Order: sequence, then structure tokens, then C-alpha cells
Amino acid sequence: MTQATPGSRPDGLTRFSTVGLPMARRIPLWEEHNARALVGLQARTLTGAALEATELNLTLPRLQLAGVSGSPHVVERSARDIDEHPADAVVAYFTLKGEGFFYHRDGCEILQPGQAILYDADQPFMRGFSHGLKELALKVPRRTLNELTGRSGLKRPKVFGFRGPGAGAAHAGALTAALSAGLSGRTVDWDGLETTALGLLTELLGAGSGPAGHLAAAQAFITARSADPQLSAGRIAAAVGVSERQLSRIFAAAGTSVPRAILDARLQSARKQLLSPASVGVPLGTLALQQGFASQAHFSRSYKEKFGSPPLQDRRSAAS
Repeated sequence: MTQATPGSRPDGLTRFSTVGLPMARRIPLWEEHNARALVGLQARTLTGAALEATELNLTLPRLQLAGVSGSPHVVERSARDIDEHPADAVVAYFTLKGEGFFYHRDGCEILQPGQAILYDADQPFMRGFSHGLKELALKVPRRTLNELTGRSGLKRPKVFGFRGPGAGAAHAGALTAALSAGLSGRTVDWDGLETTALGLLTELLGAGSGPAGHLAAAQAFITARSADPQLSAGRIAAAVGVSERQLSRIFAAAGTSVPRAILDARLQSARKQLLSPASVGVPLGTLALQQGFASQAHFSRSYKEKFGSPPLQDRRSAAS
């Protein structure tokens, strides 16, 4: 039922799914898994249909991550669940797909894709997903939260966006990208992942993350908007919440520059598109413009400098 995924550490990625389990055992086993791997709760389906749910879990020294997908259902963490399975933590849920409601002691939040909620897991709550869900979860032990912010918990839930131009969206988006990379298996530098996540979370909580959090947020902002020809240091700095001069110093300390980071992001995205079979008929000039380059000549020259061969040669090699 719980299958370990190969990784660089013994407590790396694990996977649990109710798919294929006996119908009568799906919810009890799902509840058992969550109590053990994340947060203890009770689950029920909305129409009595069988629950189809899958969870990827990653345990790090100071954080726990999860990627969850499932069919329509409701979960509740009652006072009894808290007594039986104290979390001693706060949990953030990042909605990727599927609208959901979140009832708590002070009211109700409706979460759309692109929104997240941070909540004290030892306070009762109820969540519902009428069209199913796909989300990320981040569990932060109370001890870790205290180290980051000096707080031991949250008085009220904190809702924030991780897509778009809203306040804190650059940091939240970078945190979402980091969690997604870790749970996808693309990231094997668990220490680096944890450091990045902690820095970004600190910034989201208003405690100040320092250069590491700003750098991660800026890099995520650049990656998400690399195709925009108007992307500039000023826009990036405004999104991250620092001055252009401070942003330049942060990138310089990391051994690069803002223009170089933008160019590298465009080249990586262009190369991915270039090597995709779906783009085989797209003219090189069109592809260059789609990725934010001012001209095909600039794109071809920069591509060869970075990857060592012209883009047309790589396209032919990929097609052969």
C-alpha cells in the first residue's frame, strides 16, 4: 500500500493510493495513512462513491511535503482527531486544481486554483472538494515555525495567492515550484530544497527571509515570465519586494546577474520547445519571438554560446 520511491535518502519519496484497494477499506486506509504521514482526519465521499485518492509524501528533517489528488470528498479534523493525533504543526495547502471550501472556527474560505491557506493543524477544520482536487501540502512543525518567526502557532488562517501579481505571489509561487520539484523527483538535493522552502515560508509569514528567499522568488518569477519581452529587473524587483540595486547584489552574490538569469531562462525554455516533436514545424524565427528574443539572430547566437551547437543542428539531431 505504501510504496517507497528510490531516492538519495531512506526517508525519501513514498506513495500511497486507494486505487485498486477493496471498496470498504479505501477510506479507513486513507485515514490511517494521513494520520501516519501528514495529519490525522476523517474522510467521506459526497455521494457514497468509492474514494480514489493518491498521496506522495516526502519527509525532510524540518518539514513534511505531500502531493495529493483525489475524487470528490470531504475531510474533517475534529477535536477528537486532534486529541488522538496531535500534529504540533501548521499546514499549508496549495490548490492546484479544483475549487474547495475550508471551514474553520472563524468562518469559511473558498479556495480557487492558485490560492493557498496556512492554518494551525491543531485547530478543528473541515474541507470539501465537490469536483475533486489536486494540491500540495506543507507541514511545518511548531518548533520549526518558532525558529523561523518566534511564533508557536497561528491565531487565524492565512490565505495567499501563488499565481498572478498579488502581494507575496512571487515568494508563494517560488515555494510552490520548489515543493512541486521535490515531489516530482526532479530535486534530489533535499537539504537545498528545505533551505529554499524555509526561506520562502519565512518571507510569506512576514518575518524576512533574507537574500536566499528573495533569490528563489526572483528566479521563479523569471522562469514563469521568461517569454515576456518586457521582463525587466524593475518588474522582478517590484514583485519580490526589493530595490533594483538590492536585486542586482543578490544575483551577483549567487555568481550571476539579472540579465543573465533572464537569458538563461529563455534559452532553457526555447531549447525545450525546440526539441519537442510538437514544435517541429515552428519556424526558428517564430520560436525565438515566442520565447522573448528580439530576433532570430540573437537567439541563435546566444543558443550556440550556451549549448555549444546551433539550434537548427539540435533540432535535426532530435528529429533523426
